[in-house]
Amino acid sequence: MLDLKKEINSKKKQGYYRKRLVTESPQDVYIKLNNKKVINFTSNDYLGLANNKLIKKAFIMGAEKYGVGSGSSPLISGYSIAHKKLEEEISEYLGFESTLVTNSGYLANVGLINAISEKNLIIFQDKLNHNSIIESSRLASNKLVRYRHLSCDDLENKIAAYKLNKKIIFSDSVFSMTGETSDLKKLSAIAKKNNALFFIDDAHGFCVMKKEKSLKLPSSFLYQGLSNNNIDAYMGTFGKAVGTFGSFISGSKDLIDLLVQKSKPYIYSTSIPPSIVEATRASLKIIIKNKSLNDRLAENINFFKDTAELYNLNINKSMMPIQTITLGSPELVMKIQKLALDKKLFVQAIRYPTVPKNKDLIRINITSNHTKKHIKELLVFLANQLV
Repeated sequence: MLDLKKEINSKKKQGYYRKRLVTESPQDVYIKLNNKKVINFTSNDYLGLANNKLIKKAFIMGAEKYGVGSGSSPLISGYSIAHKKLEEEISEYLGFESTLVTNSGYLANVGLINAISEKNLIIFQDKLNHNSIIESSRLASNKLVRYRHLSCDDLENKIAAYKLNKKIIFSDSVFSMTGETSDLKKLSAIAKKNNALFFIDDAHGFCVMKKEKSLKLPSSFLYQGLSNNNIDAYMGTFGKAVGTFGSFISGSKDLIDLLVQKSKPYIYSTSIPPSIVEATRASLKIIIKNKSLNDRLAENINFFKDTAELYNLNINKSMMPIQTITLGSPELVMKIQKLALDKKLFVQAIRYPTVPKNKDLIRINITSNHTKKHIKELLVFLANQLV
Protein backbone atom coordinates (compact mmCIF):
# COMPACT_ATOMS: atom_id res chain seq x y z
CA MET A 1 0.00 0.00 0.00
CA LEU A 2 1.21 3.51 -0.84
CA ASP A 3 2.41 5.49 2.19
CA LEU A 4 1.24 8.95 1.18
CA LYS A 5 1.99 10.57 4.55
CA LYS A 6 5.57 9.32 4.44
CA GLU A 7 6.09 10.94 1.03
CA ILE A 8 4.55 14.22 2.21
CA ASN A 9 6.60 14.26 5.42
CA SER A 10 9.75 13.60 3.40
CA LYS A 11 9.02 16.70 1.29
CA LYS A 12 8.55 18.76 4.44
CA LYS A 13 11.79 17.50 6.00
CA GLN A 14 13.81 18.33 2.86
CA GLY A 15 12.32 21.82 2.59
CA TYR A 16 10.49 21.04 -0.66
CA TYR A 17 6.90 20.98 0.61
CA ARG A 18 4.64 23.28 -1.41
CA LYS A 19 1.64 25.33 -0.35
CA ARG A 20 -0.83 27.24 -2.48
CA LEU A 21 -1.37 30.91 -1.77
CA VAL A 22 -4.91 32.19 -2.31
CA THR A 23 -5.44 35.27 -4.50
CA GLU A 24 -8.64 37.29 -4.20
CA SER A 25 -8.29 39.76 -7.07
CA PRO A 26 -7.55 39.97 -10.81
CA GLN A 27 -3.98 39.48 -12.03
CA ASP A 28 -2.31 42.89 -12.02
CA VAL A 29 0.59 44.80 -10.50
CA TYR A 30 -1.29 44.86 -7.21
CA ILE A 31 -3.10 41.71 -6.10
CA LYS A 32 -4.87 40.69 -2.93
CA LEU A 33 -3.06 37.69 -1.47
CA ASN A 34 -4.15 36.01 1.76
CA ASN A 35 -6.22 39.12 2.53
CA LYS A 36 -3.23 41.46 1.99
CA LYS A 37 -2.60 43.88 -0.92
CA VAL A 38 0.87 43.21 -2.37
CA ILE A 39 2.97 44.28 -5.34
CA ASN A 40 3.03 41.27 -7.62
CA PHE A 41 6.38 40.18 -9.09
CA THR A 42 5.29 36.59 -9.82
CA SER A 43 2.85 36.85 -12.72
CA ASN A 44 3.58 35.73 -16.29
CA ASP A 45 1.17 38.46 -17.46
CA TYR A 46 4.17 40.27 -18.97
CA LEU A 47 2.23 42.93 -20.92
CA GLY A 48 -0.35 43.53 -18.18
CA LEU A 49 -3.29 42.44 -20.33
CA ALA A 50 -5.04 39.91 -18.08
CA ASN A 51 -7.26 42.64 -16.60
CA ASN A 52 -7.53 44.81 -19.74
CA LYS A 53 -11.02 46.35 -20.18
CA LEU A 54 -11.20 45.79 -23.96
CA ILE A 55 -10.16 42.15 -23.62
CA LYS A 56 -12.69 41.57 -20.83
CA LYS A 57 -15.36 43.15 -23.03
CA ALA A 58 -14.45 40.76 -25.87
CA PHE A 59 -14.70 37.86 -23.41
CA ILE A 60 -18.17 38.94 -22.24
CA MET A 61 -19.39 39.40 -25.82
CA GLY A 62 -18.01 35.95 -26.66
CA ALA A 63 -19.87 34.42 -23.72
CA GLU A 64 -23.09 36.11 -24.81
CA LYS A 65 -22.65 34.82 -28.36
CA TYR A 66 -21.36 31.27 -27.69
CA GLY A 67 -22.28 30.57 -24.06
CA VAL A 68 -19.93 29.67 -21.21
CA GLY A 69 -18.60 26.25 -22.27
CA SER A 70 -17.55 24.71 -25.59
CA GLY A 71 -19.48 21.51 -24.91
CA SER A 72 -17.22 18.91 -26.47
CA SER A 73 -13.89 18.12 -28.08
CA PRO A 74 -12.89 19.92 -31.28
CA LEU A 75 -13.51 16.78 -33.36
CA ILE A 76 -17.17 16.62 -32.31
CA SER A 77 -18.88 20.00 -31.90
CA GLY A 78 -16.34 22.00 -29.89
CA TYR A 79 -14.59 23.66 -32.85
CA SER A 80 -16.27 27.04 -33.30
CA ILE A 81 -15.84 29.71 -35.94
CA ALA A 82 -13.97 31.65 -33.24
CA HIS A 83 -11.36 28.84 -32.95
CA LYS A 84 -11.02 28.72 -36.75
CA LYS A 85 -10.52 32.49 -37.05
CA LEU A 86 -7.91 32.55 -34.27
CA GLU A 87 -5.94 29.78 -35.97
CA GLU A 88 -6.03 31.61 -39.29
CA GLU A 89 -5.00 34.89 -37.69
CA ILE A 90 -2.02 33.40 -35.84
CA SER A 91 -0.82 31.70 -39.03
CA GLU A 92 -1.00 35.05 -40.83
CA TYR A 93 0.64 37.01 -37.99
CA LEU A 94 3.60 34.60 -37.70
CA GLY A 95 3.88 33.48 -41.33
CA PHE A 96 3.20 29.75 -40.87
CA GLU A 97 1.03 27.63 -43.17
CA SER A 98 -1.28 26.40 -40.46
CA THR A 99 -2.04 26.57 -36.72
CA LEU A 100 -3.83 24.43 -34.13
CA VAL A 101 -5.30 26.02 -30.98
CA THR A 102 -4.79 23.78 -27.94
CA ASN A 103 -5.72 23.84 -24.26
CA SER A 104 -2.36 24.50 -22.59
CA GLY A 105 1.34 24.66 -23.35
CA TYR A 106 1.91 21.42 -21.43
CA LEU A 107 -0.76 19.54 -23.38
CA ALA A 108 0.41 21.07 -26.66
CA ASN A 109 3.90 19.60 -26.17
CA VAL A 110 2.55 16.24 -24.97
CA GLY A 111 0.25 16.02 -27.99
CA LEU A 112 2.95 17.09 -30.44
CA ILE A 113 5.48 14.51 -29.27
CA ASN A 114 2.78 11.85 -28.92
CA ALA A 115 1.73 12.41 -32.54
CA ILE A 116 5.17 12.32 -34.19
CA SER A 117 6.92 9.74 -32.00
CA GLU A 118 8.32 6.51 -33.45
CA LYS A 119 11.05 4.02 -32.47
CA ASN A 120 13.65 5.23 -34.97
CA LEU A 121 13.25 8.87 -33.86
CA ILE A 122 15.64 10.61 -31.48
CA ILE A 123 14.63 13.87 -29.81
CA PHE A 124 17.59 16.02 -28.73
CA GLN A 125 16.77 18.39 -25.90
CA ASP A 126 18.40 20.95 -23.66
CA LYS A 127 18.72 19.49 -20.14
CA LEU A 128 16.73 22.39 -18.69
CA ASN A 129 13.84 22.22 -21.14
CA HIS A 130 10.35 22.56 -19.71
CA ASN A 131 9.04 19.48 -17.91
CA SER A 132 6.30 19.01 -20.54
CA ILE A 133 8.88 18.38 -23.28
CA ILE A 134 11.13 16.13 -21.21
CA GLU A 135 8.42 13.97 -19.65
CA SER A 136 6.41 13.49 -22.85
CA SER A 137 9.61 12.46 -24.66
CA ARG A 138 10.36 9.93 -21.92
CA LEU A 139 6.88 8.42 -22.14
CA ALA A 140 6.76 8.20 -25.95
CA SER A 141 8.30 5.49 -28.15
CA ASN A 142 11.18 7.69 -29.36
CA LYS A 143 14.66 7.89 -27.77
CA LEU A 144 15.47 10.98 -25.70
CA VAL A 145 18.99 12.48 -25.70
CA ARG A 146 19.64 15.54 -23.52
CA TYR A 147 22.55 17.90 -24.09
CA ARG A 148 24.22 20.29 -21.61
CA HIS A 149 22.27 23.46 -20.94
CA LEU A 150 22.74 25.98 -23.78
CA SER A 151 25.71 24.00 -25.17
CA CYS A 152 25.53 23.79 -28.95
CA ASP A 153 28.93 22.04 -28.90
CA ASP A 154 27.56 19.24 -26.73
CA LEU A 155 24.50 18.98 -28.97
CA GLU A 156 26.70 18.60 -32.06
CA ASN A 157 28.82 15.93 -30.36
CA LYS A 158 25.74 13.95 -29.36
CA ILE A 159 23.88 14.29 -32.62
CA ALA A 160 26.94 13.06 -34.58
CA ALA A 161 26.57 9.63 -32.96
CA TYR A 162 23.14 9.04 -34.56
CA LYS A 163 23.66 9.49 -38.29
CA LEU A 164 21.08 6.90 -39.38
CA ASN A 165 18.21 7.93 -37.13
CA LYS A 166 15.40 10.41 -37.72
CA LYS A 167 16.13 13.44 -35.55
CA ILE A 168 14.38 16.39 -33.90
CA ILE A 169 16.02 19.22 -31.97
CA PHE A 170 13.46 20.56 -29.48
CA SER A 171 14.31 23.52 -27.25
CA ASP A 172 12.77 26.16 -25.07
CA SER A 173 13.45 29.59 -26.53
CA VAL A 174 13.23 31.21 -23.08
CA PHE A 175 13.88 29.02 -20.04
CA SER A 176 11.06 29.57 -17.60
CA MET A 177 13.03 29.40 -14.36
CA THR A 178 16.07 31.46 -15.35
CA GLY A 179 15.04 33.70 -18.25
CA GLU A 180 18.04 32.50 -20.26
CA THR A 181 17.55 32.26 -24.02
CA SER A 182 18.59 29.66 -26.57
CA ASP A 183 20.58 30.66 -29.64
CA LEU A 184 17.84 29.79 -32.12
CA LYS A 185 19.94 30.58 -35.18
CA LYS A 186 22.68 28.16 -34.07
CA LEU A 187 20.18 25.44 -33.20
CA SER A 188 18.47 25.88 -36.55
CA ALA A 189 21.80 25.63 -38.37
CA ILE A 190 22.70 22.43 -36.48
CA ALA A 191 19.30 20.98 -37.36
CA LYS A 192 19.76 21.80 -41.04
CA LYS A 193 23.32 20.41 -41.10
CA ASN A 194 22.15 17.10 -39.57
CA ASN A 195 18.89 16.74 -41.51
CA ALA A 196 16.89 17.17 -38.29
CA LEU A 197 13.58 18.89 -37.67
CA PHE A 198 13.63 21.96 -35.40
CA PHE A 199 10.89 22.51 -32.78
CA ILE A 200 10.61 25.57 -30.50
CA ASP A 201 8.67 26.03 -27.25
CA ASP A 202 8.22 29.82 -27.09
CA ALA A 203 5.83 29.91 -24.14
CA HIS A 204 7.77 32.70 -22.42
CA GLY A 205 8.87 34.46 -25.61
CA PHE A 206 5.66 34.72 -27.64
CA CYS A 207 4.51 38.37 -27.76
CA VAL A 208 7.21 39.44 -25.29
CA MET A 209 10.15 41.16 -27.00
CA LYS A 210 9.61 43.25 -30.13
CA LYS A 211 12.73 44.29 -31.99
CA GLU A 212 11.73 45.56 -35.39
CA LYS A 213 8.88 47.59 -36.83
CA SER A 214 6.69 44.74 -37.97
CA LEU A 215 3.03 43.93 -38.41
CA LYS A 216 3.78 40.44 -37.14
CA LEU A 217 3.37 39.34 -33.54
CA PRO A 218 6.53 39.49 -31.43
CA SER A 219 8.28 36.13 -31.02
CA SER A 220 11.68 34.84 -29.99
CA PHE A 221 12.56 33.70 -33.49
CA LEU A 222 11.74 37.12 -35.02
CA TYR A 223 13.60 38.85 -32.19
CA GLN A 224 16.69 36.77 -32.95
CA GLY A 225 16.36 37.32 -36.71
CA LEU A 226 15.35 33.76 -37.62
CA SER A 227 12.83 33.09 -40.37
CA ASN A 228 9.79 30.94 -39.65
CA ASN A 229 10.87 28.87 -42.68
CA ASN A 230 13.61 27.40 -40.47
CA ILE A 231 11.13 26.17 -37.84
CA ASP A 232 9.19 22.92 -38.24
CA ALA A 233 6.96 23.27 -35.16
CA TYR A 234 6.40 26.40 -33.08
CA MET A 235 4.50 26.33 -29.77
CA GLY A 236 3.24 29.46 -28.06
CA THR A 237 0.89 30.12 -25.16
CA PHE A 238 -1.87 32.64 -24.45
CA GLY A 239 -1.64 32.43 -20.65
CA LYS A 240 1.47 34.57 -20.35
CA ALA A 241 2.09 37.76 -22.37
CA VAL A 242 -1.30 37.50 -24.12
CA GLY A 243 -3.10 37.51 -20.76
CA THR A 244 -5.79 34.89 -21.49
CA PHE A 245 -5.62 31.09 -21.54
CA GLY A 246 -4.61 28.28 -23.89
CA SER A 247 -1.89 27.62 -26.43
CA PHE A 248 -1.20 26.80 -30.06
CA ILE A 249 1.14 24.98 -32.40
CA SER A 250 2.08 26.43 -35.79
CA GLY A 251 3.82 24.68 -38.68
CA SER A 252 3.12 23.12 -42.04
CA LYS A 253 -0.38 22.09 -43.14
CA ASP A 254 0.73 18.45 -42.99
CA LEU A 255 1.97 18.79 -39.39
CA ILE A 256 -1.26 20.38 -38.20
CA ASP A 257 -3.34 17.80 -40.07
CA LEU A 258 -1.32 15.04 -38.41
CA LEU A 259 -1.95 16.58 -34.97
CA VAL A 260 -5.69 16.68 -35.64
CA GLN A 261 -5.50 12.96 -36.47
CA LYS A 262 -3.12 11.81 -33.72
CA SER A 263 -2.69 14.29 -30.84
CA LYS A 264 -4.45 12.55 -27.96
CA PRO A 265 -4.78 15.62 -25.69
CA TYR A 266 -6.40 17.47 -28.62
CA ILE A 267 -8.72 14.63 -29.62
CA TYR A 268 -9.85 13.67 -26.13
CA SER A 269 -10.14 17.09 -24.40
CA THR A 270 -13.00 19.57 -24.36
CA SER A 271 -12.11 22.67 -26.37
CA ILE A 272 -11.21 26.02 -24.84
CA PRO A 273 -14.45 28.03 -24.47
CA PRO A 274 -15.05 30.32 -27.49
CA SER A 275 -15.38 33.28 -25.10
CA ILE A 276 -11.72 32.81 -24.12
CA VAL A 277 -10.84 32.50 -27.81
CA GLU A 278 -12.53 35.82 -28.56
CA ALA A 279 -10.66 37.46 -25.68
CA THR A 280 -7.42 36.07 -27.12
CA ARG A 281 -8.18 37.42 -30.57
CA ALA A 282 -8.79 40.87 -29.07
CA SER A 283 -5.55 40.69 -27.07
CA LEU A 284 -3.43 39.80 -30.10
CA LYS A 285 -4.84 42.76 -32.03
CA ILE A 286 -3.96 45.08 -29.12
CA ILE A 287 -0.39 43.73 -29.02
CA ILE A 288 0.10 44.29 -32.74
CA LYS A 289 -1.30 47.83 -32.68
CA ASN A 290 0.15 49.01 -29.34
CA LYS A 291 3.92 48.74 -29.53
CA SER A 292 4.26 50.81 -26.35
CA LEU A 293 3.39 47.70 -24.30
CA ASN A 294 6.57 45.96 -25.45
CA ASP A 295 8.60 49.17 -25.23
CA ARG A 296 7.55 49.72 -21.59
CA LEU A 297 8.38 46.12 -20.74
CA ALA A 298 11.86 46.42 -22.26
CA GLU A 299 12.40 49.71 -20.43
CA ASN A 300 11.39 48.14 -17.10
CA ILE A 301 13.68 45.14 -17.64
CA ASN A 302 16.63 47.44 -18.36
CA PHE A 303 15.84 49.59 -15.32
CA PHE A 304 15.68 46.49 -13.10
CA LYS A 305 19.02 45.17 -14.36
CA ASP A 306 20.82 48.53 -14.16
CA THR A 307 19.50 49.30 -10.67
CA ALA A 308 20.27 45.78 -9.41
CA GLU A 309 23.86 46.30 -10.53
CA LEU A 310 24.03 49.60 -8.61
CA TYR A 311 22.93 47.73 -5.48
CA ASN A 312 25.51 44.96 -6.09
CA LEU A 313 22.83 42.29 -6.39
CA ASN A 314 24.00 39.12 -8.12
CA ILE A 315 21.21 38.84 -10.72
CA ASN A 316 21.48 35.95 -13.18
CA LYS A 317 21.96 36.90 -16.83
CA SER A 318 18.64 37.42 -18.63
CA MET A 319 17.31 39.95 -21.12
CA MET A 320 13.76 38.70 -20.58
CA PRO A 321 11.07 39.59 -18.00
CA ILE A 322 12.16 36.59 -15.89
CA GLN A 323 14.92 37.77 -13.55
CA THR A 324 16.44 35.49 -10.90
CA ILE A 325 18.82 35.36 -7.96
CA THR A 326 20.26 31.91 -7.22
CA LEU A 327 20.70 31.29 -3.46
CA GLY A 328 21.12 27.50 -3.46
CA SER A 329 19.09 26.78 -0.33
CA PRO A 330 15.38 25.90 -0.12
CA GLU A 331 15.19 27.32 3.40
CA LEU A 332 16.79 30.62 2.38
CA VAL A 333 14.60 31.25 -0.67
CA MET A 334 11.48 30.51 1.39
CA LYS A 335 12.72 32.91 4.09
CA ILE A 336 13.23 35.68 1.51
CA GLN A 337 9.77 35.07 0.05
CA LYS A 338 8.19 35.33 3.53
CA LEU A 339 10.13 38.47 4.47
CA ALA A 340 9.17 40.05 1.14
CA LEU A 341 5.49 39.32 1.79
CA ASP A 342 5.81 40.98 5.17
CA LYS A 343 6.87 44.10 3.20
CA LYS A 344 3.93 43.60 0.78
CA LEU A 345 6.24 42.42 -2.02
CA PHE A 346 5.41 39.13 -3.72
CA VAL A 347 8.35 37.23 -5.26
CA GLN A 348 8.50 33.51 -5.90
CA ALA A 349 10.79 31.02 -4.17
CA ILE A 350 11.71 28.30 -6.69
CA ARG A 351 13.00 25.00 -5.28
CA TYR A 352 13.85 21.48 -6.40
CA PRO A 353 12.47 19.71 -8.42
CA THR A 354 11.44 22.78 -10.44
CA VAL A 355 15.15 23.66 -10.55
CA PRO A 356 18.11 21.31 -9.95
CA LYS A 357 19.18 20.61 -6.36
CA ASN A 358 21.28 23.38 -4.81
CA LYS A 359 20.05 25.81 -7.50
CA ASP A 360 17.12 27.17 -5.46
CA LEU A 361 16.37 30.72 -6.52
CA ILE A 362 14.20 33.79 -6.18
CA ARG A 363 12.24 34.39 -9.39
CA ILE A 364 11.14 37.95 -10.21
CA ASN A 365 8.82 38.62 -13.13
CA ILE A 366 8.84 42.13 -14.55
CA THR A 367 5.78 43.42 -16.44
CA SER A 368 5.00 46.49 -18.53
CA ASN A 369 2.63 47.70 -15.79
CA HIS A 370 5.29 47.91 -13.09
CA THR A 371 6.61 51.37 -12.33
CA LYS A 372 10.20 52.31 -11.54
CA LYS A 373 9.03 52.96 -7.98
CA HIS A 374 7.74 49.37 -7.67
CA ILE A 375 10.98 47.95 -9.03
CA LYS A 376 13.22 50.12 -6.84
CA GLU A 377 11.23 49.22 -3.72
CA LEU A 378 11.82 45.52 -4.42
CA LEU A 379 15.52 45.97 -5.15
CA VAL A 380 16.10 48.01 -1.97
CA PHE A 381 14.48 45.18 0.02
CA LEU A 382 16.60 42.51 -1.69
CA ALA A 383 19.79 44.51 -1.22
CA ASN A 384 19.07 44.89 2.50
CA GLN A 385 18.61 41.12 2.81
CA LEU A 386 21.34 39.79 0.53
CA VAL A 387 24.17 42.30 0.14
